[in-house]
Amino acid sequence: MLVPTEVIVLAAVCCTADGFRLGAAPSLVRSSFRSTLSMTGTADSHYDYLVIGAGSGGMASARRAATYGVKVGVIEKSALGGTCVNLGCVPKKIMFNAATVNEIIHSAEKFGFKIDGSHFNWNYLKTARDKYLLRLNGIYGRNLANSKVDLIDGYGHFTGAKSVTVGDKTYTADHICIAVGGRPTMPSIPGVEHCISSDGFFALETQPKSVAVIGGGYVGVELAGVFHGLGTHTDLFIRGDKPLKEFDSLIVETLLKEMKKQGLGFNPNQAPESVRKHTDGTLFMTCAGGK
Repeated sequence: MLVPTEVIVLAAVCCTADGFRLGAAPSLVRSSFRSTLSMTGTADSHYDYLVIGAGSGGMASARRAATYGVKVGVIEKSALGGTCVNLGCVPKKIMFNAATVNEIIHSAEKFGFKIDGSHFNWNYLKTARDKYLLRLNGIYGRNLANSKVDLIDGYGHFTGAKSVTVGDKTYTADHICIAVGGRPTMPSIPGVEHCISSDGFFALETQPKSVAVIGGGYVGVELAGVFHGLGTHTDLFIRGDKPLKEFDSLIVETLLKEMKKQGLGFNPNQAPESVRKHTDGTLFMTCAGGK
């Protein structure tokens, strides 16, 4: 049996390091504020402490080290703040809040409110969300500058035990911290190039009419809930019997009851085997579990 849908989100939690790249979706790489901050490596290319990656861990480590009076540099090409700020906690909460507002609107009449003609504009929210994240990127950059930490723009790779090359310049350091984070690992199945990861969720310019979310971890469950809460026809597919298998059983059972109550499609014991794209753009997924 084939499952037709408009978007397939592979939301597996497993990640791999990305060669000192944070793996931000191209539309989320924000560098416009960098030029206004004038934060580049100084003429002296030796540091006491050099950090590769400006996510939560790298930023905190670099700024703490600077408080001890040592010379610190941070290498980063993508948006400052890493996954949490750009592709995780912060933008996810914005989308979750939007879904909550939609639920409140649809329940308003039960409390005596009459709301006519409500309409959700996905692209408007995405644009506003991205502007907010850009402001946070700027705050992170100014925090580095205020801490007297150099921001080196680019991808770094080791050229020695204590040397890292960025572009055509090599930096040396007494101590080097690798804080590159990771990126989602896509399964090796035919047609996977038609799917998006959880990162791609935040790059969607328009709201899909239907979506299949693959993965029973908290990332998949959250994204499925947001899609459904905003009015997209959503199906959640997992390999096992229940989602959130590492969570407390009370949470899992409550989640299952709530998904059923709200009409969110749940498909257990279904692992994707292949995906093909129809000429009209519709995606068809075949699962090992028979669907």
